Amino acid sequence: MSKVQSVSLDNTDPANGVVPTVVVDVCWDVSDVDIVDTTGKSVVTPARQDRGWTRYTVANYQWNDDPEGGWRVASGEDLEEEPCAP
Repeated sequence: MSKVQSVSLDNTDPANGVVPTVVVDVCWDVSDVDIVDTTGKSVVTPARQDRGWTRYTVANYQWNDDPEGGWRVASGEDLEEEPCAP
């Protein structure tokens, strides 16, 4: 699940980082994911959080040349929110 938090198509000063951006909160669920070592033993700690939210900022620094395809993840941070439903 994802939630768009904001959209700005301001491209007034690309040299100083004022470019079109979209902020999206993404729910992730790794409850069915296991990571194993070379012997097949799980290395996932019991304290691992299985679900959560990450906020990504996606920016287009190539807006003038590639307004549709120039979008890249510029940053991401985990949010301190209740996990999304399974």
